[in-house]
Amino acid sequence: MVTMRVEWGGVVLSALIACGGEEPAADSTPVVEVPGVNTMMEHGDHSAKNGGTVWMHGDLHFEVVLDPAGAHRVYFSDAARLELPAAVATGVRVTILRAGAEAEVLTLTIDEYGESWVAAGAAVDDPEARAIVSFANEKEGPYEIDVPFIAEPIDPTADPHSMH
Repeated sequence: MVTMRVEWGGVVLSALIACGGEEPAADSTPVVEVPGVNTMMEHGDHSAKNGGTVWMHGDLHFEVVLDPAGAHRVYFSDAARLELPAAVATGVRVTILRAGAEAEVLTLTIDEYGESWVAAGAAVDDPEARAIVSFANEKEGPYEIDVPFIAEPIDPTADPHSMH
């Protein structure tokens, strides 16, 4: 008997198939790929990999890292959260809105590695501050979103259920 395991959208299907001969070792169970089936669960992973917050525009995910010291970044990933080069987007801007102050419009540039969009702005100490993130990309078109400015850096190892 041979045990075959098929991973399909997070569900594992197992079957015993009579092939004759000896049974294979437990650690040699083959994984069978099913044509046309994506085994990565799309849109299921929204964990921040760079200490920011993750948002979606169609199938495009983007992580916004707003730094109280003023060093801001935007990273892009696909529907399965695989990293995409920064060049997947154009015209990336972050506008910092503070109570009683003029909006600070930052035009981001691609970092030296081509992995993210970066900008250096003024420090943000207003607990009510927020940011407007805007960009365009060929597949999803132009987009703009108003996001909260989280003044406290997020600890990526912290339990998200204990955060308020």
